[in-house]
Amino acid sequence: MKNSRSAFVLNLGFLLATAVFLSNLQIVKAQTKPLTYPEIITALNTKLPNSVFKNKTQLISWLLIQIKQRKLDKPLTPEREDLLREASATDDLIEVIRQNSPALSEQENSQNSSPNTFNNSFGMGFVLIPKGSFVMGSPTSEAGRKEDEIQHRVTISNSFYLGKYEVTQGQWKAITGSLPNGMNELATEFFGDNKPVIRVSWEETQDFISKLNAKNEGKYRLPTEAEWEYAARAGSKTKFSFGNNENLLDDFAWFNDNSGGKIHDVGGKKPNAWGLYDMYGNVWEWVQDWYGNYPNTAQTNPIGAAAGSARVNRGGCWYENANNLRSANRDNFSAVDRNYGLGFRLVKE
Repeated sequence: MKNSRSAFVLNLGFLLATAVFLSNLQIVKAQTKPLTYPEIITALNTKLPNSVFKNKTQLISWLLIQIKQRKLDKPLTPEREDLLREASATDDLIEVIRQNSPALSEQENSQNSSPNTFNNSFGMGFVLIPKGSFVMGSPTSEAGRKEDEIQHRVTISNSFYLGKYEVTQGQWKAITGSLPNGMNELATEFFGDNKPVIRVSWEETQDFISKLNAKNEGKYRLPTEAEWEYAARAGSKTKFSFGNNENLLDDFAWFNDNSGGKIHDVGGKKPNAWGLYDMYGNVWEWVQDWYGNYPNTAQTNPIGAAAGSARVNRGGCWYENANNLRSANRDNFSAVDRNYGLGFRLVKE
């Protein structure tokens, strides 16, 4: 009986201490109301250990439960994510907050200094990609992983416009006057103004960009490899932006299982969560970087290796298998190479 009474007293004391602590955080006062970002940040900045939580792991676990039960009162904007990360929020915590936050309202969208989309006079559409932070590369447990996909945190410090679609043959002709010479030998099913331009080398993309920039409709370039993967993931940490289930890939990509041995019009599959089409499949996409080994330390706005013998391309294409379409998958070609499954999309600065 004495032991039972002692246990009861100890449990009661723990519960009272918990209540006092949570009351100090102003979280316990309205358990049915959505959490606010200041409440979460206050909790993250609490000095540990204390009478309730022995370490940060216990605190994060408790916050995860609260967020899932009560949700957040406002959307997770890039600015709010920055404040959370400054308070040492973990990736798991950020992801749960993202999943349990309301969508960005039209009013909050309008507060951005730039619109969410942009279209130039050549029919190229662009989507505003928010600044943020993510883990680039893949975990060792991911099926299909390659050795050059070392995980490291990357911060993209500025928002940027990325092409909603891959550059099409019609758009290429509108800027240069004719299709690239590498397409001369292709079968008729590979041609179409709304199909992505292919058999274009990295060097030819640079010539195209120079001509486009001379049109005085803004400055354009290829995305960096980090920008490409950040946009492809669209906030996800899984094998694909929609999760790990390869059976869903048919809804998002043209690849060897469904392409019929040819490229297709852009935008024929579902977009990712940020409104980008064909980030997986249809055609590989050139990026700006030289191919090289990843660093194993955190990076901000990385631009890849200082020099090399090949340029990176991303996303897989119509003849590749599912593993080569993963968000983290990397490939490379010489800057003068052309390929039946190789095209590109643009960034507008």
